[in-house]
Amino acid sequence: MTPVQLKFARFKSGPLGRTIDTILGLALIWWGSSLSSLFKDLALVIGIFALLAGVLNVCWVAPIIGIPFRGKDIPKED
Repeated sequence: MTPVQLKFARFKSGPLGRTIDTILGLALIWWGSSLSSLFKDLALVIGIFALLAGVLNVCWVAPIIGIPFRGKDIPKED
């Protein structure tokens, strides 16, 4: 894992990263509920995934960018 990937993974699994995911998820769910048709479904699904990422401390794109999926698997700072 490169230093940039490690820094991103630590941010994503930290309190600020998890809070941002949770708030973003709730906002997308709220916003999506006011839309219609395809956009509503898309916003709700993305919002649910973002909310779950924050609550469960996971990163859904981790396999693509080469970082651990679960926050607890990220190496701690020295």
